[in-house]
Amino acid sequence: MPPLSNDLLLAAALTSAIPLAAAQPVTNPGRPQTGVATTVKTGAARGTTTMYIDGTTNQRLTTDANSRIHVLFSDQSAVTIGPDSELVIAKYQFDSKAKEGQILIDLTKGLLRVVGGLISKKTDTVVRAGTATIGIRGGITIVETDGQKTSGVFLFGQRMSATDNNGNTQTITRPGFGTNFGSGQPPATPFRMPISELNSRLQRLETPTGGNPGNQQPGGAPPGQLLSTGNTPGGGSNPGDTLANDRLKNVVDTNSNSNPSQTLRNILATGQVQNQS
Repeated sequence: MPPLSNDLLLAAALTSAIPLAAAQPVTNPGRPQTGVATTVKTGAARGTTTMYIDGTTNQRLTTDANSRIHVLFSDQSAVTIGPDSELVIAKYQFDSKAKEGQILIDLTKGLLRVVGGLISKKTDTVVRAGTATIGIRGGITIVETDGQKTSGVFLFGQRMSATDNNGNTQTITRPGFGTNFGSGQPPATPFRMPISELNSRLQRLETPTGGNPGNQQPGGAPPGQLLSTGNTPGGGSNPGDTLANDRLKNVVDTNSNSNPSQTLRNILATGQVQNQS
């Protein structure tokens, strides 16, 4: 098969990421806008709400069995929260001039997809889940936990690291590979995630069956262009500053040639992905 660009892998991982369920945001107009949550729930119309987050907010986001939440931050990082999940945004700090900052998320339970933005180009986006700490550098990772056992799968980017409370670490640079740990066990040796399990996680992050997908664009996005996370520009000559269409729309064509989600599944099933280290 012909070589695939990193942007195609990015688009594949993002397919179905936008948009998704109901947040309970802090509404304080005295704080700067730092993110937006796009919401969809089974049988309900799409909605968008402004989020106000700083280093002390500890904003909690929860979903029920029929809902998802998609949050787009001002540095263009994005998270999708699956059904029956709960997390706390423990820290979000971003210096728009220096294009650097920190993101720390505590995942209490459930399923989470993290898409790195400007912050993760210089500093790991960190997800704490049970006894695990997952670091995502410049890419996309799915994390799932029940509070005791945690698993992470790396989809795209520079790397994902998984560290337990004793400091044991596994670092993964190959898309489609993951690790499990918990209950006193260190992170397992990285393994290729079974395609059936990857399909299951991707499907749980998609719009609920019978739900109203609404407008597939995350309305109310922070000002400025959305960056391209991949190495191939989405337009122009600078991949760090160009508009990335995969952040703006959801691919709905079911043809595998034009459906990046299906393409990603095919790639991972056949193992034809180059090491991204």
